[in-house]
Amino acid sequence: MDITSLRHMAMDNILSKIHSGEFSQENIITETMICEALNISRTPAREALIELVANGVLERVPRKGYAITKFDHKTKLGAYEILANMDALAAKLALPNMTTADLDKMREHIDLANVAIKYKNYPAYCEQQENFHSVYINKCDNKQLMALLKQIKATLDRYTYYSKDETELFAICASMNKEHLEIVELFEKGDKKKLFEYLSDNHWSTKAPHLI
Repeated sequence: MDITSLRHMAMDNILSKIHSGEFSQENIITETMICEALNISRTPAREALIELVANGVLERVPRKGYAITKFDHKTKLGAYEILANMDALAAKLALPNMTTADLDKMREHIDLANVAIKYKNYPAYCEQQENFHSVYINKCDNKQLMALLKQIKATLDRYTYYSKDETELFAICASMNKEHLEIVELFEKGDKKKLFEYLSDNHWSTKAPHLI
């Protein structure tokens, strides 16, 4: 695997751990930590960290490593609104390309997310909800839109609801996962307008803005 591919792999790994809460704002992230986790050399790990600093996700901590940038709430809400409409557009564009196998895969991710909720495994829930949305994003047949979605996500510390209160956290996770079933049903009905509106105005609406 070349340096560029390893850098992308390292970036995806770091972002995944940030988005799932595995890396928190109290953590210091180092090159050594990434190298050991992924069994890669320092160069791609360093380049990934530098790029995430350029994206605004991380900040350099002299003589220590890197820390997650503290975003103000207004910035997060603004990015969330952009993601809502871009994700909804991806679904609308993907609808004609979706197969029965795609919908079955989405249901599988819903089931696995429910298991994660049952066992209070937030990183696993985040992984499955991301996989769920990725099914139709990858079928939207619009590379620019896919790149923009990835770019926006790469500039945020988190774009899913989060709370230190487990009861509150997994209650909202369960509610969101029920909405995933509704999304699958809308794909089956083939109504582009309702699918777009449900995603942009309901599923991605900030029901719990204090948890963003």
